[in-house]
Amino acid sequence: MVRDDEKTLEVPGTVDESAEEPRPGVAGAMLAGRYRLARLMGKGGMGEVISARDEQIGREVAIKRMKAARPSERAIQRFLREASIQGRLEHPAIVPVHEIGRDTDGLPFFAMKKLAGTTLAKILDEPAERFPRQRVLRAFVDACLAVELAHVRGVVHRDLNPNNIMLGDFGEVYVLDWGVAKVVGEEDSGFADVDSGSGSGELATQAGAAVGTPGYMAPEQVRGQTVDGRADVYTLGCLLFEILAGEPLHPRGAGMTSALARVDARPSARAPERGAPPELDAVCVQATARDPEERPSARELGDRVQRFLDGDRDVALRRELAREHLERARAAFAGGEEAGGDVGGDAGGDVGGDDVDARRRTAMREAAAALALDPSLSGAAELVGRLMLEPPKTTPREVLDAIAADDVRTSRVNAKAGIVAVLATIGFLPAVWWMAPGAGGYLAALTAALSLSGMIALYNLHAARPRVGFAVLGNMLVVALIALMFSPILIAPGIAAVLGMAMVVTPRLSPLNSAAGVTLLMIAGVFGPWAAELFGLASPTLSALGDGIALRAPAVQGNELATIVVGMSYSVGLIIGAVWVAEAMRNRIGDAHRHLRLQAWQLRQLVPR
Repeated sequence: MVRDDEKTLEVPGTVDESAEEPRPGVAGAMLAGRYRLARLMGKGGMGEVISARDEQIGREVAIKRMKAARPSERAIQRFLREASIQGRLEHPAIVPVHEIGRDTDGLPFFAMKKLAGTTLAKILDEPAERFPRQRVLRAFVDACLAVELAHVRGVVHRDLNPNNIMLGDFGEVYVLDWGVAKVVGEEDSGFADVDSGSGSGELATQAGAAVGTPGYMAPEQVRGQTVDGRADVYTLGCLLFEILAGEPLHPRGAGMTSALARVDARPSARAPERGAPPELDAVCVQATARDPEERPSARELGDRVQRFLDGDRDVALRRELAREHLERARAAFAGGEEAGGDVGGDAGGDVGGDDVDARRRTAMREAAAALALDPSLSGAAELVGRLMLEPPKTTPREVLDAIAADDVRTSRVNAKAGIVAVLATIGFLPAVWWMAPGAGGYLAALTAALSLSGMIALYNLHAARPRVGFAVLGNMLVVALIALMFSPILIAPGIAAVLGMAMVVTPRLSPLNSAAGVTLLMIAGVFGPWAAELFGLASPTLSALGDGIALRAPAVQGNELATIVVGMSYSVGLIIGAVWVAEAMRNRIGDAHRHLRLQAWQLRQLVPR
């Protein structure tokens, strides 16, 4: 596409005489007996761009013609001036003009190359994967050389901005929209007359007129002072800053005011996470200097970026910056260590925890930057190693949040295992009924307790924060019923031990599933029924005889075969359950140790020894 976005900021009292009624489109018509017009591609303040076919040569072109039906002579001269300027600048990055002519109404037009590509403005808004920074920087170098050619030919663009730089679909780069360019020795009739006092041959515009795009104009351009090619260099510096920092140097909407203030033009200071190279940091600062005398030429600007792309690095500058980064890293690390000594608790306490985390992050970022700038810098590798391998005295909030998320995931895994265990136990109850047909009431109560535990496990499987304490209470109820059915000291203690171990393995999301909480609840589940027997609230299940113990448990009713089968099944199940829980613990601990050892080994490979 060919753009036609004239953005002219004029002093009060000037008038845009070309703002008249637009001409209707004539798609399909012939222009100058040679160009068959097609669709409208775009329009600006003075002209419109139409896609067309050059029937004489058989190629696609773009036609720019006057948009107004009755333009003033001044507007026509301004239009022809743009075509003339663009036509005389022969460069691969400047769109060539094929012909300048007039239509049947006597209005001017010019035919130029038809482009296909993406503007820099759109590229800066897109993900970096499609347009890597290296590719955009190469295009920037080509744009600098095109602007340098214009300066050598006595032309100042005056309106460089991301919309006026285009990357073609096949590697081309174009500098567009020369409609407000200033030419040495020619009257700037479309904007202001040449300052009669500037007979030195400078590329000048009249004092008081500001021409360009806010946010990309040089300070002298904003003030309406005399400008030359160095104003374009300032704009190129703004574009380079935006490529590196990912945001404009001057805020949108306040660009003219910001251009007159002192702004830190280092992309690394504005966006440290993007890793702007120090060589290009320095280029941005110099190109956007307030004093035009301190700015390089457009060629020098492009050459410095190209040298960086070719691998030329300022070793002395990098070493100096690396030392500065290392000192900041040491200061942040020392401050974090001192602050961390006064802060207790896993979360870093209530005082200074966030500050300690921030200092640690700063130390890691600065130490890594120092090592990247100068891998041989003494002390940088050691500090990176300490930061990577030595845990902080307080646990950062982000780590605590990650641990909490892991605890929830582990609790859900355990809840799923609990559902399986509940279903397996309910499936075993018919064997108990075979052993004690008269204990139907107890079996119904146990089935209800197991179902409650299953529902709690099902809830915990899907809850944002599992209620592990409810699971412990449900298991205590199951243990208590088993103690009533089989006596407190016969079967219940083994089941309580296995369930207690499973509850402690589950992440501590409630005081009830702490080691102390689980211990007390499981003891209460086992010996609560025994206390009820002592106070006559339940029938005695055991009595001591001279030569043994007499069992009168409701769930044991004299069916010898059934008692043996159920007892053996219980013993096997208890052993399997205990081993299964222990195996899960061992695997989890082993995976954690392996993961930590692998991480430590990998980090050691990054740090020279």
